[in-house]
Amino acid sequence: MPITPHIVIIVASTRTTRFADHPLNWVVAETLKHSEFTFEVLDLREHTLATFDSPIPPAIKPREYGSKVQRTVGEKLDGADGFLVIANEYNHGYNAAVKNLLDSFFVEWNRKPISFVGYGNVGGARAIEQLRLVADELDMASVRPTVNVLGPQIMAIRGGADPLETLAVLEPRLEALLADLHWWATALKIARAADKEATDASDDAA
Repeated sequence: MPITPHIVIIVASTRTTRFADHPLNWVVAETLKHSEFTFEVLDLREHTLATFDSPIPPAIKPREYGSKVQRTVGEKLDGADGFLVIANEYNHGYNAAVKNLLDSFFVEWNRKPISFVGYGNVGGARAIEQLRLVADELDMASVRPTVNVLGPQIMAIRGGADPLETLAVLEPRLEALLADLHWWATALKIARAADKEATDASDDAA
């Protein structure tokens, strides 16, 4: 039976006038062509996490949620087989909301792939580069292909051009990203299931 990985699309920007909705809508429209996945959007503007201040890191006490919002977000992340982040760049880096999200959880991220659609200066490349380092510490697999929405596309859309038509030039990059994301999400889903089966068998034998 084919494996259908579940991917959570994370919208990092929480600004009221954000550009993120344009690449998000384009990505969601493109995902409708891919029945080999299921997708869900996690918009950080709609799920406001408190600033991480737990005295004990989530790596030590996993899945101990301090609020209803944290539980809702944590369960969405836990149920995912991979992630696609719509990543904005501020001052050569990523924004605070997405770092807070990453810091607030641990096992929910482990041994899953993460991919990026970036926008901003140099297509959000510097934010993505830094996010890859954080993903590595969270025991994630960072998918190599990225989509970078550059200045000409941003300015055209802000000038009134149709976002879906403007971003269509990036479709080959998104297809490459999704192909790798599917490979990693499938492989790691199988591996996680095998680990769980071995752990359960060991517990039963104890």
